[in-house]
Amino acid sequence: MIFPSIHFFTLTAALTSHLALGAALIPRSVPGSKHDTQTPFPGVPMPSSLPAGLDLLQTSIRQLGSFLNNGSVTSVQLVQAQHRGDNLHGLNLRAVLQVAPPHDLLRIAQILDDERRAGTVRSEMHGIPILVKDNIATARELGMHTTGGSLALEHAVAEQDAFVVKRLRDAGAIVLAKSSLSELAGVKGVLRAFSPSETGTTNGWSALGGQTSSGYVFGGFENGGDPMGSSSGSAVGVSVGWAAGALGTDTAGSTVGPASRAALYAIRPTLGLLSRSGVMPVSLEHETVGPMGFTAYDVALMLELMMGREDRDEKTSRIPPQYPPSLTPYAAPLHATFHSLSLGFVRGAFYDSPDPTFLIPGSCPETVQASMIHAIIALRALGANVSDVEMPLDHRGLREVREASVMAWVNEFREDWEGFLPSLTNRSVNSLEELINFNDRHAAAEMPPGECCQDLLVSALAAGGRDSPQHAKATETLHHLAGERGLDHLFRAELGLDALVFSVELGQPLTLTGAMGYPAVTVPLGYCANGLPYGLMFVARKWHEPTLISMMAAWEASWEQRRVPEPLLESNRPQ
Repeated sequence: MIFPSIHFFTLTAALTSHLALGAALIPRSVPGSKHDTQTPFPGVPMPSSLPAGLDLLQTSIRQLGSFLNNGSVTSVQLVQAQHRGDNLHGLNLRAVLQVAPPHDLLRIAQILDDERRAGTVRSEMHGIPILVKDNIATARELGMHTTGGSLALEHAVAEQDAFVVKRLRDAGAIVLAKSSLSELAGVKGVLRAFSPSETGTTNGWSALGGQTSSGYVFGGFENGGDPMGSSSGSAVGVSVGWAAGALGTDTAGSTVGPASRAALYAIRPTLGLLSRSGVMPVSLEHETVGPMGFTAYDVALMLELMMGREDRDEKTSRIPPQYPPSLTPYAAPLHATFHSLSLGFVRGAFYDSPDPTFLIPGSCPETVQASMIHAIIALRALGANVSDVEMPLDHRGLREVREASVMAWVNEFREDWEGFLPSLTNRSVNSLEELINFNDRHAAAEMPPGECCQDLLVSALAAGGRDSPQHAKATETLHHLAGERGLDHLFRAELGLDALVFSVELGQPLTLTGAMGYPAVTVPLGYCANGLPYGLMFVARKWHEPTLISMMAAWEASWEQRRVPEPLLESNRPQ
């Protein structure tokens, strides 16, 4: 194997963007495959209509539960309605990689309907269809693979659910489909937007899923509809009505970023609150699972059901003994307030002068900056004490954080990914080196024009691992810059801040939360001229998810309701 030289800053910018930011509406479009269908359930009558007030583009998990409880809709009908079929309205958004076999879906939904009729409701997720990112394991019994979007894992099967999936299924959730993603959660190649040449990869692209596009932009990805990544399909899928909730993974914003571009609510929890067992990793030192949905309550509900200690993930042992057992109460009106909260609006390189060399693809920075001022005015009007704060980090310092983040991930990926592989059967490769060679042999599919190449995988193979001096230096740099001069600095006691306020789009704050394991949420803020959404981001101290959930709920109650994708409105559908 010959290892090409890589311009390191380009590499770091690319991977950081891939993992922090960025497939939307169809099952894998393989002619003749079991997923290539306009009729999701052949021979099964589709529901003639849904009850008044139930809108798949907006109705929340909690609201769906009310419809299920009063008998106006069943889980079988929801599964039929939310299995949207191939290429909805000609948009070809490619949010979903694979859908569970219809017979199995209907069987599971019927069991849950029968339980409800008999008086058993497992939780508020009972009978609710969800999407699961395709780097999170789903058990063989569900009839879907766990691929990471890689051709080498096209037929790979997990024998058991990831811990978080099992928690949700035990609570009654129905895993409808596996959502598209940036291949291997963005750790494959250099992002084209940050490449010195015109080659590279794009947010939301994988060899198995193709290119995910935002459902909000006419003309899709090629017209500025970049969905961010790597949890692109999860976010786009919810926004266009595949499900009311979804799971993503987040190494440096891969849940929060795509959710912000889909006008959703989402959380990246403190590292350790959720187990990663059964999750195909990029870096177990930085990665977590994150839920997203239409409302703050839905996000809190999914997080509440998934959280907890688990023996196979030692980082869950960090959960404080006094951590609240329930999170949904913090989304209730009693707690949903900004009154008396002390917030820091982080300016400098995160607002006034973001690094012009690191703009997120598809962003509209001037519009975002104007919206941020409106948001700060609104927060103050809602009772928050908002002060301007600055991190002692300039563009150079933030670039060093990105470089150190990539150095850490590259040195952790091989060990973590190869440690996960034995949990999959029917895989075509058994190591990172075999994966690289497989991709070379299948370059036409894995590295087609516009999606070149696998530089990050090659770098990971050549890296020295966790015991290397490079990893030690990267870790030290992250703790110094992202911690001591970054988030830890602003959360020091004398400032008394409850949370920090950022734009998801400006200055790359998602790199800091990933580097230091802080919790972060996004809420809908505004829309670019082409309709692409962007979000506001709050960051709190570690283990302060209740504060963030209260803030999300307070924002939801006071800000304009999220818009549904205009291309999906009845008046804009092709005739």
